[in-house]
Amino acid sequence: MKYLKITASILAIAFIYFFYLYIPNKIVFAGTDYLPKSKDSTKRGILEIQYWDKWMPYKKIDGHSFVFEEGKMEVGDAFLSSAKCKYSIDDVYVPVIFTAVDAGSDSSLFRYECNMYNRYFSPIKRMHNYLIAKKIEQQLIPIMAAAKKYYSEPAVKDTVAKK
Repeated sequence: MKYLKITASILAIAFIYFFYLYIPNKIVFAGTDYLPKSKDSTKRGILEIQYWDKWMPYKKIDGHSFVFEEGKMEVGDAFLSSAKCKYSIDDVYVPVIFTAVDAGSDSSLFRYECNMYNRYFSPIKRMHNYLIAKKIEQQLIPIMAAAKKYYSEPAVKDTVAKK
């Protein structure tokens, strides 16, 4: 019986240490894609958040928020070449920053970055937030693909002006 208690205690301590060593206090994930358009047109597209509904793959719009299959992204401010958003699933909110920077004479670098603070004592809460962060990261992949598709295609007015 004594060995069983010691073994159970060691396993419980190892389980808790696993959560604190494997799941970081700050979960950071980012995505990057190149767009074959100049920085100025992509940057204008990022700054004009009122037109995001043309390319964002949402299910519905709720005020200043896009609602997806899992979660909701509230669009905040746009400044210089970045737009700040807040993505939420359940009661977990994660800031997302979209940026567009110059990547040469005829291309742009479109990027998102998320920093999620996960400083909870409870290993269950830490694991829950880690899984939510992974869901958000998976939701941002189609958003980046939609942005790349929209900003890579020539604008309708550009094709009309060439005719």
